[in-house]
Amino acid sequence: MLISIISIIYFVIELYIAQHTYGRHPRNFTILMISLPVLFFSCGRVGSLLLNTIFLVILLIDGYVTYTCKLVVDSTLDAIIGTNPHEAASMLGMVHWPAYIVAFLLFCGVATLSWRLGRWNGRMIMIALIPLLLSGFHDIWKVYSNIKPFMTTTWSDRGYREWMASILRNNAPGVMGDIAYIGVIISEQTGIADRRYRVIPHTMTDPQVIGRHAGRVHNIIFVMGESSLATHYSVYGYKEQDTTPNLQNMTTTKQLCTLSNVHSNANMTRNSVPMTFSFQTPENRGALVDEKNIIEMAHDNGYKTFWISSQEGTGVYARPFGYLSEYSDYTTRSDYNNQTSGVNWTDESLIPALADKLQDPAEYKLYVIHIMGSHGRYEDKIIRSDVEALPNADAYDQSIHHTDSLLQRIMAMAAADLGDYTLLYTSDHGEVVGVGHALQYGGYDQYIVPMIIHDSNGRGTYCDMAEHMRNQDGYYTSIMNKYLLLNMLGYDIDPAAIKSVQSTDHILHSDAKIYDYSKLPTAQHPH
Repeated sequence: MLISIISIIYFVIELYIAQHTYGRHPRNFTILMISLPVLFFSCGRVGSLLLNTIFLVILLIDGYVTYTCKLVVDSTLDAIIGTNPHEAASMLGMVHWPAYIVAFLLFCGVATLSWRLGRWNGRMIMIALIPLLLSGFHDIWKVYSNIKPFMTTTWSDRGYREWMASILRNNAPGVMGDIAYIGVIISEQTGIADRRYRVIPHTMTDPQVIGRHAGRVHNIIFVMGESSLATHYSVYGYKEQDTTPNLQNMTTTKQLCTLSNVHSNANMTRNSVPMTFSFQTPENRGALVDEKNIIEMAHDNGYKTFWISSQEGTGVYARPFGYLSEYSDYTTRSDYNNQTSGVNWTDESLIPALADKLQDPAEYKLYVIHIMGSHGRYEDKIIRSDVEALPNADAYDQSIHHTDSLLQRIMAMAAADLGDYTLLYTSDHGEVVGVGHALQYGGYDQYIVPMIIHDSNGRGTYCDMAEHMRNQDGYYTSIMNKYLLLNMLGYDIDPAAIKSVQSTDHILHSDAKIYDYSKLPTAQHPH
């Protein structure tokens, strides 16, 4: 009777998880739910205690992620794999305390019953293992059958393990499929990073580039924000709090311009950042590793490049933008070359490194500053002055205020040390406040971003250029960032290529599928 209660708990949580994935696997689900409790309780007291409690913890974590994201896709698991200890602790702080109480009570109950009811029974272990092993071998064979025709050297360098892991997950139910996916990715994570994202010079220039001249802007600063929703910026009309007093003042005094109706082309950092700093698009993801990126293009035209980041750049999730950063003449991140710079996960730690590199005597320079911005847990991204300035605001609005102050400091430093410079600020993606991003059914908030330009060459030059780069539906999209940068760097782009981009408005969603921006998937219309 008591074992049946635990089996029902497993069944309910596992069914919920399985129903919120793309795979549909009633055969495997039935085998798993019948066999696993029998197996666990037949492994003796110690075995039963360990297996049941570990499985329950994984179930609860996976169940919570599923509840938050509504649909767990491969990219969701990639993000979990790429989470560093600080980010993990920070995100756990966003979980409401009643959830911890329920989880603790369940854990204690299952642990107690596992110890009391666990008995060694070799015969039952064999009976439970046979269907599990047969089902597992069947799934592995299906994976092999799917990938065998594509197992060429070139294709394997493009991440065949991710596809293999994805197929395996789609054939296994719920938490077991998620465990299988994570296991495959982690086991080969180093190999993928070394082979696919090796930092070697590219020889191919994208055919959109049709000419080159001397750099048009001597000093370029690109600040890439994080999880920043434009509708929470007072400079964009937000009325609840004065979140951006510095940006508002600089707009009023005509030191910068703000573009309205701006959206990112992806709702995840790993997909969005490469669309600004390489020729990657939703339709052409291979351009990131096949062609010269924007950093290389800057080198080719005489620019010295700097990438200063409070974000990490290793691991399966972060490697696409970490890879780009390492093409710079100088790179420092929270996980790379930071012994001297002192850079860590806080955005304030970037200021000393930036102050030092602003003194570089090179005539032409490109600075990329990649910040943590408003990534959850929001309370970790603010300091006392933000709370004092907005005492009645929530932590997310205070984090926007923090970014506003950071931008003001960067601009003051640039004005003092560089004199002539152009600055662009945007965010990798938006945020569903209090929930997150990379959500399958998260809607438009996770795409809406700010776009702010300070142009020393005349306030209208790049503001006007950006306005003329809007798509046919009226939106400026983050894909256009690269064209602004290339113009500053002295390159000419084929007008027909830009018109082709403007003719559509596609985004790369969290399920790695391409959607028209006007037709984002919803729970009612998942496409």
